[in-house]
Amino acid sequence: MNASSQAACRYERQRTASERWAVLHPLGHAEFAGTPCSVATVRAWARHLLNGRVADTALDDVVLLLSEVVTNSVVHSDSGHTPGGPVTVCLGLGAGMVHAEVIDDGSVTSLPFVRAAGLDSDGGRGLLLVETMATGWGAHHDTEAGTAVWFHLPTDGVLRTA
Repeated sequence: MNASSQAACRYERQRTASERWAVLHPLGHAEFAGTPCSVATVRAWARHLLNGRVADTALDDVVLLLSEVVTNSVVHSDSGHTPGGPVTVCLGLGAGMVHAEVIDDGSVTSLPFVRAAGLDSDGGRGLLLVETMATGWGAHHDTEAGTAVWFHLPTDGVLRTA
Protein backbone atom coordinates (compact mmCIF):
# COMPACT_ATOMS: atom_id res chain seq x y z
CA MET A 1 0.00 0.00 0.00
CA ASN A 2 1.50 3.37 -0.97
CA ALA A 3 1.40 6.51 1.18
CA SER A 4 -1.48 8.07 -0.78
CA SER A 5 -3.81 5.10 -0.40
CA GLN A 6 -2.77 4.73 3.23
CA ALA A 7 -3.74 8.37 3.91
CA ALA A 8 -7.09 7.88 2.20
CA CYS A 9 -7.67 4.77 4.31
CA ARG A 10 -6.63 6.62 7.45
CA TYR A 11 -9.00 9.48 6.59
CA GLU A 12 -11.84 7.08 5.80
CA ARG A 13 -11.23 5.13 9.03
CA GLN A 14 -11.44 8.30 11.11
CA ARG A 15 -14.47 9.50 9.16
CA THR A 16 -16.47 6.28 9.44
CA ALA A 17 -15.58 5.79 13.11
CA SER A 18 -16.61 9.33 14.02
CA GLU A 19 -20.07 10.75 14.61
CA ARG A 20 -18.55 14.17 13.91
CA TRP A 21 -18.89 13.58 10.17
CA ALA A 22 -22.54 12.42 10.29
CA VAL A 23 -23.95 15.95 9.74
CA LEU A 24 -21.10 17.34 7.69
CA HIS A 25 -20.48 17.70 3.98
CA PRO A 26 -16.81 16.79 3.35
CA LEU A 27 -15.06 19.41 1.21
CA GLY A 28 -11.73 17.68 0.86
CA HIS A 29 -8.76 16.09 2.49
CA ALA A 30 -5.09 16.17 1.60
CA GLU A 31 -1.87 14.68 2.88
CA PHE A 32 1.14 16.84 3.70
CA ALA A 33 4.65 16.03 4.85
CA GLY A 34 5.21 16.24 8.61
CA THR A 35 7.66 19.13 8.20
CA PRO A 36 7.53 22.78 9.31
CA CYS A 37 7.27 24.06 5.73
CA SER A 38 3.97 22.17 5.33
CA VAL A 39 2.22 24.58 7.70
CA ALA A 40 2.18 27.34 5.07
CA THR A 41 1.09 24.84 2.41
CA VAL A 42 -1.83 23.73 4.59
CA ARG A 43 -2.87 27.36 5.12
CA ALA A 44 -2.90 28.01 1.36
CA TRP A 45 -4.79 24.75 0.66
CA ALA A 46 -7.44 25.51 3.29
CA ARG A 47 -7.82 29.11 2.15
CA HIS A 48 -8.32 27.97 -1.45
CA LEU A 49 -10.83 25.26 -0.45
CA LEU A 50 -12.92 27.50 1.82
CA ASN A 51 -12.70 30.80 -0.09
CA GLY A 52 -16.22 31.93 -1.02
CA ARG A 53 -17.81 29.20 1.11
CA VAL A 54 -17.46 30.88 4.49
CA ALA A 55 -17.18 34.48 5.66
CA ASP A 56 -13.69 36.00 5.59
CA THR A 57 -13.52 36.20 9.39
CA ALA A 58 -14.36 32.49 9.71
CA LEU A 59 -11.79 31.68 7.00
CA ASP A 60 -9.08 33.60 8.85
CA ASP A 61 -9.94 31.80 12.11
CA VAL A 62 -9.90 28.35 10.47
CA VAL A 63 -6.53 29.06 8.86
CA LEU A 64 -5.08 30.29 12.17
CA LEU A 65 -6.27 27.26 14.13
CA LEU A 66 -5.18 24.84 11.40
CA SER A 67 -1.71 26.41 11.58
CA GLU A 68 -1.59 25.71 15.29
CA VAL A 69 -2.84 22.12 15.05
CA VAL A 70 -0.60 21.21 12.10
CA THR A 71 2.38 22.76 13.90
CA ASN A 72 1.56 20.56 16.91
CA SER A 73 1.50 17.49 14.63
CA VAL A 74 4.88 18.39 13.17
CA VAL A 75 6.48 19.15 16.55
CA HIS A 76 4.90 16.53 18.81
CA SER A 77 3.77 13.52 16.73
CA ASP A 78 5.66 10.69 15.11
CA SER A 79 4.65 12.20 11.74
CA GLY A 80 7.07 15.03 12.39
CA HIS A 81 9.83 12.81 13.77
CA THR A 82 9.80 10.17 11.03
CA PRO A 83 11.16 10.91 7.54
CA GLY A 84 8.17 11.06 5.20
CA GLY A 85 5.72 11.07 8.10
CA PRO A 86 2.28 12.18 6.89
CA VAL A 87 -0.13 14.77 8.25
CA THR A 88 -3.63 14.54 6.77
CA VAL A 89 -5.93 17.57 6.88
CA CYS A 90 -9.70 17.26 6.35
CA LEU A 91 -12.27 20.05 5.95
CA GLY A 92 -16.06 19.90 5.94
CA LEU A 93 -19.13 22.11 6.31
CA GLY A 94 -22.46 21.50 8.01
CA ALA A 95 -24.90 22.73 10.62
CA GLY A 96 -23.55 26.28 10.28
CA MET A 97 -20.00 25.27 11.06
CA VAL A 98 -16.64 24.54 9.51
CA HIS A 99 -15.14 21.27 10.66
CA ALA A 100 -11.37 20.85 10.46
CA GLU A 101 -9.47 17.72 11.37
CA VAL A 102 -5.74 17.00 11.43
CA ILE A 103 -4.68 13.35 11.50
CA ASP A 104 -1.10 12.32 12.24
CA ASP A 105 0.82 9.23 13.33
CA GLY A 106 0.34 10.06 16.99
CA SER A 107 2.94 9.60 19.67
CA VAL A 108 3.56 6.80 22.11
CA THR A 109 4.64 9.31 24.74
CA SER A 110 1.80 11.85 24.70
CA LEU A 111 -1.68 12.80 23.58
CA PRO A 112 -2.73 16.34 22.57
CA PHE A 113 -3.73 18.49 25.55
CA VAL A 114 -3.98 22.15 26.53
CA ARG A 115 -1.02 23.16 28.63
CA ALA A 116 -0.15 26.26 30.54
CA ALA A 117 2.56 28.26 28.80
CA GLY A 118 4.87 30.61 30.62
CA LEU A 119 4.45 34.32 29.97
CA ASP A 120 7.82 34.50 28.23
CA SER A 121 7.48 31.16 26.41
CA ASP A 122 7.65 31.08 22.61
CA GLY A 123 5.22 28.16 22.34
CA GLY A 124 2.59 26.15 24.10
CA ARG A 125 -0.48 28.19 23.20
CA GLY A 126 -1.77 26.34 20.13
CA LEU A 127 -4.44 24.20 21.74
CA LEU A 128 -5.28 27.02 24.15
CA LEU A 129 -6.16 29.13 21.09
CA VAL A 130 -8.22 26.25 19.71
CA GLU A 131 -10.03 25.83 23.04
CA THR A 132 -10.68 29.58 23.26
CA MET A 133 -11.82 30.22 19.69
CA ALA A 134 -13.53 26.99 18.57
CA THR A 135 -17.12 26.11 19.42
CA GLY A 136 -15.93 22.57 20.00
CA TRP A 137 -12.73 20.56 19.70
CA GLY A 138 -11.26 17.26 20.72
CA ALA A 139 -8.72 14.55 20.04
CA HIS A 140 -9.19 10.92 19.19
CA HIS A 141 -6.54 8.21 18.90
CA ASP A 142 -6.97 5.05 16.86
CA THR A 143 -4.08 2.60 16.55
CA GLU A 144 -4.67 2.12 12.80
CA ALA A 145 -5.89 5.58 11.78
CA GLY A 146 -3.60 7.67 14.01
CA THR A 147 -4.41 10.65 16.19
CA ALA A 148 -7.03 13.15 15.02
CA VAL A 149 -7.37 16.62 16.49
CA TRP A 150 -10.54 18.34 15.29
CA PHE A 151 -12.33 21.63 15.83
CA HIS A 152 -15.53 23.40 14.81
CA LEU A 153 -15.95 27.09 14.04
CA PRO A 154 -19.10 28.95 12.97
CA THR A 155 -19.26 29.78 9.26
CA ASP A 156 -20.54 33.30 10.08
CA GLY A 157 -23.64 32.88 7.99
CA VAL A 158 -22.15 31.80 4.64
CA LEU A 159 -22.64 28.15 3.81
CA ARG A 160 -22.10 26.90 0.26
CA THR A 161 -21.01 23.33 -0.32
CA ALA A 162 -20.83 23.43 -4.12
